[in-house]
Amino acid sequence: MNKFMKRNITLLYFFKIVRNFSLFIPIIVPFYQENGLSQTQIFTLQSLFALTIVFLEVPSGYFADCAGRKRSLLLGAVVSTLGFVLYSVSYGFFPILTAEILLGIGYSFMSGADTAMAYDSFAAEGNEKGYLRFESRSNGFMGMSEATASVIGGFLAMISLRTPIAAEAICYSLTIPLALFLTEPKRIASAVEHPWKNIVRITKYALHGHKEIKWLILYGATMGTLTHTMVWLTQPYYQLVGIPIEWFGILWATQLFMMGLFSHNAERYEKWLGKKSALISFPIIGFISYLTLGLVPSLATIPMLLGFYFVRGVHIPILHHYVNSIVDSDVRATVLSVQNLMQKLLYCLLGPIIGVVVDAYSLQTALLFSAVLYGSLSLIVVVNMRRLKII
Repeated sequence: MNKFMKRNITLLYFFKIVRNFSLFIPIIVPFYQENGLSQTQIFTLQSLFALTIVFLEVPSGYFADCAGRKRSLLLGAVVSTLGFVLYSVSYGFFPILTAEILLGIGYSFMSGADTAMAYDSFAAEGNEKGYLRFESRSNGFMGMSEATASVIGGFLAMISLRTPIAAEAICYSLTIPLALFLTEPKRIASAVEHPWKNIVRITKYALHGHKEIKWLILYGATMGTLTHTMVWLTQPYYQLVGIPIEWFGILWATQLFMMGLFSHNAERYEKWLGKKSALISFPIIGFISYLTLGLVPSLATIPMLLGFYFVRGVHIPILHHYVNSIVDSDVRATVLSVQNLMQKLLYCLLGPIIGVVVDAYSLQTALLFSAVLYGSLSLIVVVNMRRLKII
């Protein structure tokens, strides 16, 4: 690879590391509770965040295809930094919601663009096969970054629950210079005439015109929602089994560190089971994890949380490599954004329902409900993928 493409890969590693240096995540639910939010409001907040992404995901992906991945990443970095600055001084549901909307806008312009930038950097040198290794390593680094930040964030929370969020705003600002130093790879540019018609055309192609892409997108949406739901149930689960808040950061870090290790071995896992069997294994692991945690809530079942981090860490590199390998460069960021959009849309629909189940019944009931819900959705997707011989 030439020096500019090599530099892109290095910068993207650091970009992903900084983006995932999440100091606030281990204490975010207690922070919400401190600001008077119920579990239903927490899931509603995250659903509205996801809804922001639903509206912007595909247009932002198209923006990255037309205006360039670098400009999209830079815009996302600036808006996200502003979102964290606002978050650090917000109190109550609506101010926090405003900050979440800014973070949703920033996320939209970065998601898909970073993946497309990496793949195009390898493709510019005829080394598409190198992308899977990059994706596996970067997911590993992201997990380790979040793990390290979790420990630090846990200690910062001893000052106040707001301190980790203020520190996050400072750290996230580093994504701006990283984006500035990226070099746009040579690629087939997307046509700029009639952009909305092109967005509709590409979206229809991804969700209807190409059956393999369609079901891979639906598979990714199901797996992404399955794991993301548990993110917002993990800290209440810690509380349920009596874990002190000072241990939240350490436990969160351990889970993320393990996710990093899992992700580093995604390529080996795929070679060991084969692509098809690997994709079938992820929903099974998620279902068993939800079921066990719901039936036997105790300190002894805490390790079952690792099932979600295994799915999250390993399925993403394999799925992204699969999708990237069958999508043309001129629509790659848009198609990847459609994939992210479907996940967020599914979470918008299901997240508040699970929050209501927690508040109306119990966390255990919500976990068992999630097992049945995601198990059923996964079965539908996998059966159709098998029918079409995708897996």
